[in-house]
Amino acid sequence: MKLGPWIERAVKIIDPEVQELFVLDPLDALTSRMRLTVRAVDSLATSRGDGGFCDGMSFLEDGVILYAPTPNSRRQNFTLAHELGHWVVEQDQGLFDWIADQSDPPALLETVCDQIAQRLLLPDALVAEVVGADLVRAHHVQDLFDNSQASYQACAIAIARRIRGLGAVVLIDRFDSQVAHASIQPEPDDGWPVVYPWRGQILPNAHALLQIAPGATFTRRVTWRNSWGRTADFYADATADDRRIITVLAGHDIWKVEPGYMIQPRDFDTRHLLTIYCCGQSRTFRGYPCPTCGTGFCPVCKNCQCDRTAKTEEACTGCFLLFQRHLLVDGLCEGCR
Repeated sequence: MKLGPWIERAVKIIDPEVQELFVLDPLDALTSRMRLTVRAVDSLATSRGDGGFCDGMSFLEDGVILYAPTPNSRRQNFTLAHELGHWVVEQDQGLFDWIADQSDPPALLETVCDQIAQRLLLPDALVAEVVGADLVRAHHVQDLFDNSQASYQACAIAIARRIRGLGAVVLIDRFDSQVAHASIQPEPDDGWPVVYPWRGQILPNAHALLQIAPGATFTRRVTWRNSWGRTADFYADATADDRRIITVLAGHDIWKVEPGYMIQPRDFDTRHLLTIYCCGQSRTFRGYPCPTCGTGFCPVCKNCQCDRTAKTEEACTGCFLLFQRHLLVDGLCEGCR
């Protein structure tokens, strides 16, 4: 799964002049240049449950974005950029279909919008200047934050995109041991692993990452546990202050922490690769087939072959058996006419 080309394609939908203005004044770019209605609200009654980090909601058909303001904080800019990401996805049917075809469309949609937001707030040139030719490290997130007006979340996403192979950048709140943000870089060939960090997870008190003292750093192998108790090893490069722990996780030993050690093979999403023709095109995606007809459920309309067939059938008014509608004449099958 390679997100990069899709993010590049998505960002190009936005006019270059709007992109330039967005870096300086996101609110003005959305309202004066894109003619969207942006309203601050005290709180949002509902929120997305798919891991995206923002305090906003979009009603795109009406051109309305609602957000919970965070005065004197860079987080508000990220929220507005993330919601613009949802608008961009709605404009690109190809991108929308690609997301729908993946194994976890809701989570991927939030990841795509996060990465669009990062690209709008942090130009590639600045990220390249901070990281250079080095392997990514946790301190690069802090360096990027110090040299820009972007939030920690946007900086984490930018650094995650530069991890070689499977990895993630995780921001952990020191006060409640909770993952405040996680930006995942899927394995280019195998896609999403079964075990990966996600926003809202609480680390156990004994976890190695929580033992880092403010101002300290470490690079070592750590174990991550998901909500269902499954575990996987990652290599971690971490730094901490008195409020947060910034961690870069890598699926491979990119920092040569344990030369010669072979990390245990990890599990990836291995649902069946299914191909169907539905909603006007051929689609290939991962999922479980219908136990009755053996075909996959379309990620767009959610129907299997059974469902599609049922929608074209009708009961004969004489014998009450089901037939294709075109075989009925005045509601009767051939045997009842």
